[in-house]
Amino acid sequence: MKTKTMLAFILMMIGVIISGYFGPWWAPAGFVVLLSLLMRLSTRQAIWCGMFSLIIVYGMISLFMLEKDDSGLIGKTGTLLGGLSSPLVVIVTAILGGVTGLLSGWLGSSLGKVMPTKI
Repeated sequence: MKTKTMLAFILMMIGVIISGYFGPWWAPAGFVVLLSLLMRLSTRQAIWCGMFSLIIVYGMISLFMLEKDDSGLIGKTGTLLGGLSSPLVVIVTAILGGVTGLLSGWLGSSLGKVMPTKI
């Protein structure tokens, strides 16, 4: 893995955790778009970094919430989603995070190709 890609992945992990904790639900996706745009990542780099950073962070946060869930809210949500068990809700959350990160990275990379390098 190249140095730029590894740096982008680490910055995305840190930024996604901070923006997800202090901001609304869409803030991590916005952070991935901005970082991919500002670092001028290639499409492949932005897609993979965005996808894996959101899969890891969303999966870990949902596992943390599952451990803290005393009321059974995650299990009840899984029941509303067609009878999913709590671990499957965690997996679905991680998959949705991965798709969100993939699309966010792709958007940021595409915007980086359209934006002028010098003003």
